[in-house]
Amino acid sequence: MKHFEFTETEAKRNFFSGTINPVAYIVLGISIVVAFLGLTSDPKRFWGIFHTNLLFFLGIAQGSALFYALVKVTKGYWSVPIIRVIPYGILLLPIVTVLFFIEWIFGGKYIFPYFHPEEIHHHRFGWLSPSFVFTRDAIILLIMNFLSLRLVGYSLATDGLKIPFIPSPNVSPDVAIKKIHSLSKAVVVFFVVGYTIFGWDQAMYLDPHWYSTIFGARFFITMHLTYLATFSFINSYLMTKQEFVEKVGKKYLNNVGTLIFGFCIFWSYLFYAELVVIYMGNIPEFTHWYVDRIYSPWRITFFLEIFLVFVIPFLTLLHIPIKTNPRILPFIASAVLLGLFIRTYDVAYFEIVKSEAPQFGWIELGVTAGFVSLTYIISKFYLRKTNAFPIYEAENF
Repeated sequence: MKHFEFTETEAKRNFFSGTINPVAYIVLGISIVVAFLGLTSDPKRFWGIFHTNLLFFLGIAQGSALFYALVKVTKGYWSVPIIRVIPYGILLLPIVTVLFFIEWIFGGKYIFPYFHPEEIHHHRFGWLSPSFVFTRDAIILLIMNFLSLRLVGYSLATDGLKIPFIPSPNVSPDVAIKKIHSLSKAVVVFFVVGYTIFGWDQAMYLDPHWYSTIFGARFFITMHLTYLATFSFINSYLMTKQEFVEKVGKKYLNNVGTLIFGFCIFWSYLFYAELVVIYMGNIPEFTHWYVDRIYSPWRITFFLEIFLVFVIPFLTLLHIPIKTNPRILPFIASAVLLGLFIRTYDVAYFEIVKSEAPQFGWIELGVTAGFVSLTYIISKFYLRKTNAFPIYEAENF
């Protein structure tokens, strides 16, 4: 080990050994009832907010493997102390995948315009054929599930850890490290390519007469930033543990804050690049997407996402004392998360429900609360099973 020294006993501790809060199960149960009532009373609103939440929480689920892959590909040795907690949402990925399949079967006609051929331009209908869309998106999700779970499984295998529902091969640590390096590169490549196409199908083509060449990049950057903002809560919690602070120090929290800041700026740059090109071109086929949002009651969501994802992080995360303060960073991360959710809501819910103004009633609140509680339960389940620090990877990063 170069900078981080901890014994095997210290590594095998668990910072998240507490039980899952029973309130989460109660909220999840109530939300299921609310979802059923919403489905029967107003299916359009139900599927609108359901799809919005699926797209949003997919970022947390997939980001768990992507971020691990990124620190491996970039040789980010600073991340060694958090290697074990990085994949906190990995078990959410197969659940979200199953929910996508259920949504497609039962709610596709409410969500996707390409279920109604008369609404699609003839030159796009081949690409937007429902069977073709489902096939390619299903393949993307299944490949990402296989690569992501396999990657995390090999990471656990280096220390002989076994966590339910994550395949952990019985191989030597040296073999596992080699597999980790090759799988990490595959995850990064397939993430960019796969979720570009997935973002087109599941978000951009909710308006089948509009497209943006930057939309795919905006989609997967939003996914990754969603994961990072959520991960900051775990980082802030770890900084309340004296054992962790003694081994790592506050400079570690600065790295996470800097990543959030950097990706917020990149997200904002992509937003500006898309908007300015469409505005300068002034072609009705492209401008209607922004006109419908800016010159209507929906302008509040449009400008709020800019304020939350760009203005607040820019004014706060430039300052190191703020980035390294575990009491302040969660509030900034909460603002970013809210802004990203509003962005997803603005993209998906707007096109599906087509309401004159944003609405967030009991159906929307119930479904969203259910996704939040499910994410908490699944993440806590993983974190309770893992070690505090890696052992073999710390020595052979």
